[in-house]
Amino acid sequence: MRPVFHLSIPVVDLDESVAFYADHLGADIGRRADTFADALVFGAQVTLQDDAPGVSRPMPRTRHFGATLPWDQWETLAAHLVDTVVVVEPPTISYEGQPIEQGKLMIADPSGNLIELKAYRHPGAVLGPLVS
Repeated sequence: MRPVFHLSIPVVDLDESVAFYADHLGADIGRRADTFADALVFGAQVTLQDDAPGVSRPMPRTRHFGATLPWDQWETLAAHLVDTVVVVEPPTISYEGQPIEQGKLMIADPSGNLIELKAYRHPGAVLGPLVS
């Protein structure tokens, strides 16, 4: 088994959160209990903890997690998400035409947890050995 990144986050409503991650981000739901569920999303295990008092509102912009996707997948997902979820920062392209060109979108899950989705036009120029 390869290492799998794991993140545990508090959510206000477990059922609503499970539906959000499955329906909008394509997560497979793994283990499920009364107090938590594992969402297997973008190669990571995000454990959704039923812990309303632990949710920070508003969530500071600096506390977010995300995924870097292939460019075409990011474009497709971004186009879908802007009409279906809370968009914190709309899709933008930075460094256009440069080797480090990137697309970025920030959304919020139903509990306000921030999720940044990005793509690099030339991943090797930014991520180097991580993608080779």
